[in-house]
Amino acid sequence: MKQKIAYYLRTSHYLQQIGTQEDKIEPGWLVYKDEGISGRIDFENRPAGKKLLQDIKDGKISEVRTMRLERMGRSVKDLVNTLTTIHSYSVPIHFIAEGITTLDKEGKQTATTGLLINTLISLSEFFYHQNREKTLDGIKRAVALNKYKGRVPGSTERINDFMVKPQVVKVKTLLKEGVGIRKICRTIECSANFVYKVKAKMVEMA
Repeated sequence: MKQKIAYYLRTSHYLQQIGTQEDKIEPGWLVYKDEGISGRIDFENRPAGKKLLQDIKDGKISEVRTMRLERMGRSVKDLVNTLTTIHSYSVPIHFIAEGITTLDKEGKQTATTGLLINTLISLSEFFYHQNREKTLDGIKRAVALNKYKGRVPGSTERINDFMVKPQVVKVKTLLKEGVGIRKICRTIECSANFVYKVKAKMVEMA
């Protein structure tokens, strides 16, 4: 099977002009177009995004191209997941406007890509902790008013339940064996954020 270049386009609403993105299409490319789709929707849950990921898994795609990074998504967490998933199949992504190609000819992550992903992960962790603090503050206020019926803040019951789940156990085993995150994602078909979460919990429980 001859692999082809995939070109991904997205507009947030149907009235938005997609012409500037279509101008970059070259003959022979496979085009994946999500029209009227918010960048906040996870890539794997978009019609064209889902089809693209499946074609990558089926070995049909040699490279993914898109106009800009934000066409892939506006959620930091989802961007990290999408980049890691695509990279796990050694498929590079070329962001035309930014002039960035994420993997080199040997399928290895470039220094620029490493910096980009680490920055996205840092942003994701920042927003996670920011939202967590807001949630905990809300729970504390609800507890004070006797309105909260959920888990008591600081309880370890949930983390213990989480760490014995079959998929989590597999990730822990692979991490302890020194297997890389990209390979873990491909082996057990999980997201990079899931692996990072397990890794963080392992450190927390150590």
